[in-house]
Amino acid sequence: MMMRFKQLTLLCGDFLALWAGLYLAAATREFNLTPNNWLALSESFLPLFGLAVVILFIIGLYDVGRAKNSWGFFESISLTAAIWLLLGVIFFYINPNATLAPKTILALGTIFCFGLIALWRYIYNRFLSASILRTRVLFIGLTPEVSELVALFQREPARGFVVLGCIAANLQTTGLPGAANLNVATAATLEEILKLSPRVFPDIIVIAPGEDSALLRQELYALLFNQISVLDLAEFYERIFRRVPPFTFSESWFLTHLNEQANKIYDRARLLFDYLVAALMAIIFLATWPLLALLIKITSSGTILFKQIRVGRGQTNFTMYKYRTMRSLAADGSAEVSGPEFAKNNDTRVTKFGKFLRQTRLDELPQCLNILRGEMGLIGPRPERPEFVEALKREMPFYSLRHLIKPGLTGWAQLQQSYYGNISENLKKLEYDLYYIKNRGPWLDLAIILRTFNILFRMIGR
Repeated sequence: MMMRFKQLTLLCGDFLALWAGLYLAAATREFNLTPNNWLALSESFLPLFGLAVVILFIIGLYDVGRAKNSWGFFESISLTAAIWLLLGVIFFYINPNATLAPKTILALGTIFCFGLIALWRYIYNRFLSASILRTRVLFIGLTPEVSELVALFQREPARGFVVLGCIAANLQTTGLPGAANLNVATAATLEEILKLSPRVFPDIIVIAPGEDSALLRQELYALLFNQISVLDLAEFYERIFRRVPPFTFSESWFLTHLNEQANKIYDRARLLFDYLVAALMAIIFLATWPLLALLIKITSSGTILFKQIRVGRGQTNFTMYKYRTMRSLAADGSAEVSGPEFAKNNDTRVTKFGKFLRQTRLDELPQCLNILRGEMGLIGPRPERPEFVEALKREMPFYSLRHLIKPGLTGWAQLQQSYYGNISENLKKLEYDLYYIKNRGPWLDLAIILRTFNILFRMIGR
C-alpha cells in the first residue's frame, strides 16, 4: 500500500513539474498568457504530458525500490527528455488539428519540464522517501527471509522502510548467515521490544511462520488501536521482492493461492491480443527476412533459423524458432559440443551480428510462428528445454507448476534478470514465474510490456 502511495506521490509531483515547466517555457518565449491562450496551450500539451508519464514508467523511474540520486538516475531523466522531445515533434507534425503547434515552446518545455522533474525527484529521493514517507517495520521471528529483508532495507534506505527491531528467542544461535550481525534491536518478547522506544510504534508487524501464539495474538490485538497492520511474512516478502518465497511451497499453499479457474476468462480474453501482436510481428518478420537472413549467412556459417525443442503448457513439447545468434559448433548445427548448456552472460559462442540481434530482440521475431500456432503467448514464463526441466524437477518437485500457462515471448522473470545460468538461479526464476502465474492480470501484463519496451529502446537485451 505504501509503495502505491509513493508512486502516486511521484506521479503528482511529475505532473506539477510538467505544468510548471510549460508555464516557464511560455513565459520565457513571451507567449501571451491570457486565460484562453493558456487553456489552448495546455490542451495541446496534455497528450504529451500523459506520454511523458508513460516514458518515465518505461525507463523505470516509478520503481520506488530503485530510486536513488546517482548518475544513472540523471541519465534516465535525460533519455526520457530526448525521447519526449522527438515524439513531441512527431505529434505536432502529424496532428494538424492541434490548437497550437509551438515548436519553440516545445524545445524550451523539454528543458524546463524535465529540469523540474529532475529537481523534484532529487528532493524526493534525498528527503521524502527515506525520512518523511517512512514505514516502520517490526519482525516477529528470524528466518533467512527476514534477514534478507532487513539487509535490503538497510542497503536501500530509499525504499522508505525502517526496521524497528526483531523478536527472536536467541539471535546468536539461529545458525543463519550474518544473523548475529543484524544491526537492529532485538528482544525475546513483543513487550520488551516496544519498551525500547515507548513512543514509537511500528506501522507494520510481520510475523514469520511458526511464531503465532495465544499470548502474541493478545498483544497484537491490543496494538490494533494504534492503527498497526499485521502481515504474515509470505505476503510481505512477496510485496517487496515481487516473487513467491520458497518457504511457502506446499501442495496446500498452491491449492489455495493458484486460482486458475478465476484466471481462465482473462487468459481467453488475452488470446486476441496475442494473435494481433503476433500478426504484427509476422509482418515485420517477413519484411526484414531478406536483409537479416543475408547478414546472418555472410557473418557466420550455419542455418538462418535455429530450432530447439522446448516445454510448453501442460508439459507438452514444441519446436521453438529463433534467428541463429551463435556459431555452429556441433554436427547438428548448434553451439553445444558437450551436451545441453544454460545460456550465460558474455557467451563467447555468440557471433558479432548475433549480439546485435539479441540486443534488439530481433532474434525472437520468428517466435511469432509459435504464438500463431498457439504454442506460446506474448507474456509468460520463458520456455525451457526438456533436459533442464527434468533436472530442475528433481531439485524442486513443484517446478512443473510453471507449465500451468503458455510460455511467453517475454516474462516477469526475464525482466528481473536476463539469464539464469545454473540450477540454483533457475529455482529463483521459478519464484518469479509463480508470482506471475498467481498475480497475472491486465495491470501486471501492461507493466511487463512497458518494461520490455525499455529493453528494446535501450538495446540492452542479451
